[in-house]
Amino acid sequence: MDNKLIYYVNRYDLHKPLNVKNYSGYEQIVKYSSRFQRVKKNLWAQKMLNKFFLKSLPKGYLSANLSKELKLFFKTLFTGYPVFYLYADKDAFLLPLLKRYFKLKRLKIYGTLHWSVQESGDYSFYKHGLITEFNGIIALSKGLCIKGSNSMVIPHGINLDFWKSSNIEKRNLYLLIGVSNRNHKGQADIVKSILQIDSEAVFILLSKDKKEFKHYVNINQISICKDWITDVKLRELYDQAKAVILIQNYCFASNVVLESMAMGVPLIANRVGDIEEYLGGTYPLYIEIEDKCHSDKIKQLCHDKDFYYQIQSYLQSRKYLFEWNRITEQTEKFILKK
Repeated sequence: MDNKLIYYVNRYDLHKPLNVKNYSGYEQIVKYSSRFQRVKKNLWAQKMLNKFFLKSLPKGYLSANLSKELKLFFKTLFTGYPVFYLYADKDAFLLPLLKRYFKLKRLKIYGTLHWSVQESGDYSFYKHGLITEFNGIIALSKGLCIKGSNSMVIPHGINLDFWKSSNIEKRNLYLLIGVSNRNHKGQADIVKSILQIDSEAVFILLSKDKKEFKHYVNINQISICKDWITDVKLRELYDQAKAVILIQNYCFASNVVLESMAMGVPLIANRVGDIEEYLGGTYPLYIEIEDKCHSDKIKQLCHDKDFYYQIQSYLQSRKYLFEWNRITEQTEKFILKK
């Protein structure tokens, strides 16, 4: 590879709270290579483009990206450097359409997919059939690969220097984190199963989704945190937690899975979607919420120290597969290969 730069579009540099989420999320990938060059919006161009596209922006698209994409159109024409959309499903719009309209094969466009077409058919990438304008697609798991395209599975990554345990004494605490794809009824059922086995267990739900709180209101042992918390505070909670409860409707890639793995905190998870690509097919603590026998595994987790340490060891042995430097190197090679 030569010394080419890679221009990138990252939706979260626009509105994610500063000094809160600095060590989680796919957008962290750009921190691990000097090749990635951020393109900032232009305020004057933004105002003009907003007026023009006022009523025609696709679902999930951030209007502030319009001026970024226009700048990239000229930058990549002049330099020949490739463009990388970190969240191609929602953020790829103006640039690939310009490439299509002007038939500009010189423009090299790559991106990572996060949401399946079944869940996001109205996003720009799928709605406008933009796959034909992409030179390569990164799928975070096999379920996101697109047949007939230049696709490669490169998983999500984690910062192992930050997400590591301080080996403090664990509390009898279980965490429920996030709202994306969550089966809250299933998670509440697991909470109730644990309380039948261990009445002294306590739970913390980190969620801003008020409409889902109804599933937990009758559980006195659960506290609900409705505010953003910093990665530092989240790491402290992982360090104290006995386990994380993560029951999902579908799964492709999850910060919670990677953070739990890196911290060595057992996950009570259902075998859904492509979660096995991260946790592995032999993970000891998959739960089928429809299976009445899942309480046997929960009982082991609560009372069998050897089983608990087995799960911790398993997770720790897999975490190096997802270290950010490794993931970034694979991504660079995919984008810059000749």
